[in-house]
Amino acid sequence: MLALVTMETVWRTVACIVIVAMVATEVTGSQTTERFKSQAEFLSSLDHYEIAIPVRVGPRGEVLSGAGRRRTRRSLEAEPMERQLFYSVAAPRTNFLLNLTLHSGLLSDRFRVEYWKRGRLAWSHRYSPHCHYVGHILQQHSSSKVALSNCNGLQGVIVAGEEEYFIEPLTSTENITSFQEREGRPHVVYKRSSLRHQHMDPSCGVIDEKPGKGRPWWLRNLKTSPLNPSTNQMPRGQLPLKRSVSTERYVETLVVADKMMVGYHGRRDIEQYILAVMNIVAKLFQDSSLGNAVNIVVTRLILLTEDQPTLEINHHAGKSLDSFCKWQKSILNRNGNGNAIPDNGIAHHDTAVLITRYDICIYKNKPCGTLGLAPVGGMCEPERSCSINEDIGLATAFTIAHEIGHTFGMNHDSVGNACGSRGQETAKLMAAHITMKTNPFVWSACSRDYITNFLDSGMGICLNNAPPRQEFIYPTSAPGQAYDADEQCRFQYGVKSRQCKYGEVCSELWCISKSNRCITSSIPAAEGTICQTNTIDKGWCYKRECVPFGTRPEGINGGWGLWSPWGECSRTCGGGVSSSIRHCDSPRPTIGGKYCLGERKRFRSCNIDECPAGSQDFRGLQCADFDSVPFRGKYYTWKPYRGGGVKSCSLNCLAEGFNFYTERAPAVVDGTPCRDDSLDVCVNGECKHVGCDRILGSDTREDRCRVCGGDGGTCEVIEGVFNDSLPEGDYEEVVQIPKGSVHISIQELNVSLNYLVLKDEGDQYFINGKLTIDSPRRFDIAGTIFHYRRPVDEPETLEALGPTNISIVVMVLVREENQGIRYRFNPPFSRETLTGSVWHYTAWSRCSAICAGGIQTQQVFCKKQGDHSVVLNHYCEQKSKPKEKKRTCNSEPCPPAWTLGSWSECSRSCNGGVRTREVLCKSKISPTEEKTLDDGACLSPRPPLTEPCNNQTCPPEWAALDWSECTPSCGPGFRHRIILCKSGDHSITLPAPRCPDEDKPSTSMRCNVQRCPPPHWAAGEWGECSAKCGLGQQMRSVQCLTYTGQPSSECPEALQPAGMQQCESKCNPGPTDNPEECKDVNTVAYCPLVLKFRFCSRPYFRQMCCKTCQGH
Repeated sequence: MLALVTMETVWRTVACIVIVAMVATEVTGSQTTERFKSQAEFLSSLDHYEIAIPVRVGPRGEVLSGAGRRRTRRSLEAEPMERQLFYSVAAPRTNFLLNLTLHSGLLSDRFRVEYWKRGRLAWSHRYSPHCHYVGHILQQHSSSKVALSNCNGLQGVIVAGEEEYFIEPLTSTENITSFQEREGRPHVVYKRSSLRHQHMDPSCGVIDEKPGKGRPWWLRNLKTSPLNPSTNQMPRGQLPLKRSVSTERYVETLVVADKMMVGYHGRRDIEQYILAVMNIVAKLFQDSSLGNAVNIVVTRLILLTEDQPTLEINHHAGKSLDSFCKWQKSILNRNGNGNAIPDNGIAHHDTAVLITRYDICIYKNKPCGTLGLAPVGGMCEPERSCSINEDIGLATAFTIAHEIGHTFGMNHDSVGNACGSRGQETAKLMAAHITMKTNPFVWSACSRDYITNFLDSGMGICLNNAPPRQEFIYPTSAPGQAYDADEQCRFQYGVKSRQCKYGEVCSELWCISKSNRCITSSIPAAEGTICQTNTIDKGWCYKRECVPFGTRPEGINGGWGLWSPWGECSRTCGGGVSSSIRHCDSPRPTIGGKYCLGERKRFRSCNIDECPAGSQDFRGLQCADFDSVPFRGKYYTWKPYRGGGVKSCSLNCLAEGFNFYTERAPAVVDGTPCRDDSLDVCVNGECKHVGCDRILGSDTREDRCRVCGGDGGTCEVIEGVFNDSLPEGDYEEVVQIPKGSVHISIQELNVSLNYLVLKDEGDQYFINGKLTIDSPRRFDIAGTIFHYRRPVDEPETLEALGPTNISIVVMVLVREENQGIRYRFNPPFSRETLTGSVWHYTAWSRCSAICAGGIQTQQVFCKKQGDHSVVLNHYCEQKSKPKEKKRTCNSEPCPPAWTLGSWSECSRSCNGGVRTREVLCKSKISPTEEKTLDDGACLSPRPPLTEPCNNQTCPPEWAALDWSECTPSCGPGFRHRIILCKSGDHSITLPAPRCPDEDKPSTSMRCNVQRCPPPHWAAGEWGECSAKCGLGQQMRSVQCLTYTGQPSSECPEALQPAGMQQCESKCNPGPTDNPEECKDVNTVAYCPLVLKFRFCSRPYFRQMCCKTCQGH
């Protein structure tokens, strides 16, 4: 039989991605091996980029001590491992304040870096830096994502709203050496939209076929697996799953960099660079849009410093990938010397990622626009779980994530699905071409369905083991606890700013500006800032809400919603399947919260009644639906292919009248029997167990007589060995098998030239009759299916489940001496077998109780009438079987006795307590009734009502004294108390180390969250007028004071009272005409001005400036 392999089969499983917007420049020369030979060349290809100097800061952006200027080049990477970091990245057009948390699960616990020379491991080392972080932009939890590594400067990606930025260290040159010595290490920041694209050829390894017209009715609304496994390929192991379950998955990943990568990045930087890229990949797979909990764990990094003998890498992506897939399989669980490594989750890998500096192309050994290539659905298949990825900088992470997505069975968005189509959800990370409008940081609903179907079908079974990873405890403090609202205002608006509006501080922080106005930038107060509402006396801010104080500001883990109603049954008879689903949306996981684990889809059996006689085979109906669909330009009549070497739950059809079969659909309709002689059915493309009661997942089994849930009493077992000497050259009878027989097995004892034969009681032969030898296959005979097998160098066998609807005869065509034939079958008991036996009762059993009423029984058994021997129950007529007899016995009341109740809990956990119980004198008068009597009715002494317990000495514990008064009396303050370590009875004060430190109560607590009265202006009394006569000035003191009378600088300047005002004093009587008495009033200083402006003619001024005005 010829198995036809269509274009989508075998290496239709190859997928690639052409990320047009990320290809930076056109290749010069047909054999250029590197797209950019230097960072400077790469930067010159960008439409725009900026230079920034990342600075380590505090939670609110404040510069840390020692984090100013004159930082050395290694200052960023020389910092010790910390669980949480904050960085400020400021450039002329961009300004980010980053909150980063250590990504502890990226590397396996014993991750190693290996350097390989030609065909062998040269040296390796443990990788110790903990420098890979994920997080968000402060104040932008929900709209930002960050994945950075600070092993050697900052490298990674920042997503801010609709824009995506890349950051990486600027390569040191003579021109910037002096600059970085003064200011810090410069970094280049550029948008993804700044990357130019020159390769416009949209070629890709996937042949994206359009859905065929005239698709059969049963596939139109069916979500089938996106895989197309090779025709005639042996199926994977089938799992008895009956639900769709979301579980934690771990993709143990081998990363390999070719020698061009090592040469381009250099040994000093390549390790950190590759792991920075993989840190972004891991972040992408942790996004909740994937709909599954998938962890990327790097177990091994191999850096090739020389070419490998069995690994060929060049521009041709297809051939390079094929070579790499075989090579990585050859080193699976082996080191460079070929020594086996224990499969302990460390060196083992589930998928292999090759990163190359070659400008790869899917179909030729020349550069073109291809960026990646991977087999679709290859995950967990050792030779197909692999990918090749072209290095294009940090954006390589999108290529790697995309290709790993293909190994999970994902097709491109808009190819065979609605995502990316007009009017539908936009294409995401699995877009065939990532453009400026594509969002490569999230997954589409179509990608989510593909990976869910892949995992639910059991194809991701290798991802269930959790490798040991590098773990530690995360920090718990909140920034608002370190900096109150006033301090947050000062960070934004200067040292004189403070909070000025005290309402919804958690949604908007209002502050006094430099112009003394109360303004807001619509930024909420930091998480942990103290707040108060009508219902919460003391709270803190969490996600723009005021919540009870102490609520942990963590991401929200997802929760399952309600189950949907059961869907339509997949069949109208013969045992179909119905499903119900639920979604992880109550709530949806946010801020890095975990995706739901557990059942996401469940199935149940429906319409289990047998189909009417003469109904067409259900699998045959599905094949017949393709009769009207042309195959390679021709129409065929299709019927089910029932041979070996294909998946039982894929639809493989045989072209009637032709010698070939092919896979017409990757999955049959739910409820299709996996095999003709089995009740198991296909669900989601995988074979699921069905009980003999036709219920999915049922454990009800057939007995030896093929009676569902029976006791094996309706048939007998006939077995033996036929080893008679027989004449050669003719047919000889072996054994007759009665009608209704089940579990038929006929087998030669040794290999011989003889042939097993089947015929009816007449002369009709079914197998190997009339001296014609049939080929081994399945035969529909006598209402059942016989499997005739004749393996090479093994004895022949005939097997059938039965029951047969006629009697059949087993024969042997003798060609040489009979080697012996073993037979076994279970025929039903004949009517003659059931006669001559009758039902009898046993003697009465012993009474079940000695008083207060018990039960005696007489059971029924079958006995032969002739010799009165006991036989199995099936020898007697079942319809006449009498019922079991019962009667009461020993009905007199029981004598009085003490009834003991259960002990109560001990009154103390240590240092001696007491527990009690109830003790009553009772007499049992029936199986369900007791009578309480006086204590004197019981003759024995009454058991104790109490007893001591927990006499062990209490361990030392902390004792807290009373809280002190709040200091200060208003505004944010603290109360304090003394904590002592006391002995268990609190009689002795012990050294503090004797008490458990983790249980020690706090010694201080915040208090008086209401604000103090604000500083105010205080004005003194006015002083004397400066003029003794006429207009003058008078002064007074004006001070800004706190409510305690202390000087302050925080009073509003607009409200400051005046410290000087004009005043007027009454003048003395006018001077005489005596010229000697003509003089200027000595308290007046403006007489020269009176003369200048010709005011001497006025009486008042002439009087005050007599001397000056003389003669004028």
